Amino acid sequence: MTSARVLPLLAALLVSACASSYRVVQVPQYGADLYPQSQTRSAVTVAIDEMNNAERVERLFGADLIKQGILPVNVVITNFGKQRLLLKPSDILLYQGKDVIDPVPVEMVMGLAKRQKYLRASTQQEVDKYFGDSLLRESTVYPNETYRGVVFFAVPAPKRAVDRFFTSWSLFRDEGPKMRIGITNLESGERVLFAPFSIRLPENAGAFSY
Repeated sequence: MTSARVLPLLAALLVSACASSYRVVQVPQYGADLYPQSQTRSAVTVAIDEMNNAERVERLFGADLIKQGILPVNVVITNFGKQRLLLKPSDILLYQGKDVIDPVPVEMVMGLAKRQKYLRASTQQEVDKYFGDSLLRESTVYPNETYRGVVFFAVPAPKRAVDRFFTSWSLFRDEGPKMRIGITNLESGERVLFAPFSIRLPENAGAFSY
């Protein structure tokens, strides 16, 4: 075999040997009423599960998204009533004070996740499908049904003190991010607002940049 044929073959074998496996655990399928942060109104329970632990995030999404400055938030809705409900991604608002925190497009999150490992093309497609299936999308929630989906946010940067020699401690924890979730009753057109949900940020999050 000539050297011209041997080199591409060796390169292909090397790439195959260096390819990383991508392991994930499915996002838990709990009902909304089981979560510590849940609210019930008009026979509807809404819960949030902010995934702020780096090890847990890596177990669920196969990559250390916290290190990349990404905070996944799992939103869960259980419909205990007889009405149909509509949930859209635009019904979910994360804010800190007067600042609105926009969600990060899932394509960017997948790119960050895949860059942490060298993956075969077929594995990359599986990763894309997994993130796509986990993502919160516009959905109708029927009676006695539970819907869940993940929204990815950029971790807000901590506010810097005006004077580094002066520290002010607060007895209250109202300075952190909050979340509001709106649900539409498709039978009556009524909007039901669930808020506020407090968001605990990761302690060792990296910086995210678009």
